[in-house]
Amino acid sequence: MDHVLELCGIVLAKAYAYYGLALLASSFAFANFVLLGAVVWSVAARGRGVDAWPWLSPGIRRVGRLAIETAFGLINPVVYLLVLDPALPAIRSSPSLWHAVLTSGAWMLLAAFWALRVVGAAFDLRSRRVRAGVRMLLSATLFWLALFVAKDVWLLAGAMPAGPSPFTLALLVPRLCPLYLVPAVLLWDYIRASSAPPDQEQRPQGLFLLPGRPARIALAGAAVLALVSVAAAAQRRSDASVRQLVASHRGSIRAAADQYDVDPRLIASLVYVTHRDQLTPFRDALERVVTSAWAMNLREVVGIGPPDRVNTAGTDENPLLNRVLDVSVGLAQIKPRTAQTASVLAMGLTPDELPRPTADAYKDVEPVGRNWRRPGGDRTAIAAPIPVPAFRRQVAAVLLDDRSNLAMCALILALYQRQWESANQDWSLRERPEILATLYQIGFARSRPHAAPRSNAFGNRVREVFGQRWLEELLERPGSS
Repeated sequence: MDHVLELCGIVLAKAYAYYGLALLASSFAFANFVLLGAVVWSVAARGRGVDAWPWLSPGIRRVGRLAIETAFGLINPVVYLLVLDPALPAIRSSPSLWHAVLTSGAWMLLAAFWALRVVGAAFDLRSRRVRAGVRMLLSATLFWLALFVAKDVWLLAGAMPAGPSPFTLALLVPRLCPLYLVPAVLLWDYIRASSAPPDQEQRPQGLFLLPGRPARIALAGAAVLALVSVAAAAQRRSDASVRQLVASHRGSIRAAADQYDVDPRLIASLVYVTHRDQLTPFRDALERVVTSAWAMNLREVVGIGPPDRVNTAGTDENPLLNRVLDVSVGLAQIKPRTAQTASVLAMGLTPDELPRPTADAYKDVEPVGRNWRRPGGDRTAIAAPIPVPAFRRQVAAVLLDDRSNLAMCALILALYQRQWESANQDWSLRERPEILATLYQIGFARSRPHAAPRSNAFGNRVREVFGQRWLEELLERPGSS
């Protein structure tokens, strides 16, 4: 059963990811903006009591509207709530009560809205209470959509580099606004129809889909499908499966550890904890598809040159795209920005000293602070899997390849070891796997060498796995025979 759910999760993730990429492609080509205009025209004509497209048969008009409503009112919200919001850090808020309330409310309203559409025909809309309840649900859904618009505008504005050009903003608005305005216009149309007096309009035309028993059967089927989807998306690998995963990469783990002088058991522990406790097959498959899409330089594909401020913005195509799609990926779950930053630090430089990129070279690194300036002007370089500066496709290729992903993991751990030993030899972390794992999770900017470091929950979990017998048997201690 676990294998079946794991396989379902992978298939679902790829389906969601490819659908999302198709949606982004249509937004990029302004197809959704054209669709928004068609929806507004149709709703306005309907308000005047005429057909917007009289040359189409009523059946085709109903099917077309239902297809748009299903895409923008069901599939897109599910992809957003189930995939984008938890997976893409630049467009989600930090964990907080208001974010949990927004997300929970969105799921409840989405379920209630489509339940109403399926079973609503069984109700008597001549009842004022029923009509008031329908209007209340529709109005609450529209209000909640407005809240998400405000949240996402705020978060996207924060994800943009300082001073985006007016041209960038002018292109961004028509590409993204239809995703919110199409369902808003359709909801407003149904609210208007449900507000009509009972003697003029018995029910909002097109809102209710199925009558009586078939509606209940359809709702039950949809509920079962939703439960299977959620279960598959939440399914984690078993202990035996993750141990087998670690064992299958034993040679690469040892090679990476030897290359960068780190304990192979630490690398293996990081991989185990990540895949056993945090990463699901659904999310892993999703991240790989997203990173593959991020690696494409669409400007280069269509023959457009780099933006004017590529050297200062640090991107080869879209500053927002680089931050939104900066997701952890691969065996050791490394973000593109983290990998790029590690490559810069391995050269003996800091991100401020990164060479200016040429042409479409990717330059988007993390600020690390003054703690990474080594005393005495030490500029000893360490060979990194990613060149500096690099193209996005080079960064993605390294992170998506299991062997080079593990090598990048070892490099990051080696950089932390080197930083702390450079500050004070007595602060060496070579025998402190829980501290190295903590630093690996929290990032370069928060690594400040001192005499009494403390580990977080992730570091403690890695330390627990680090000392387990099966891992000691799989990977010998450094220097043991």
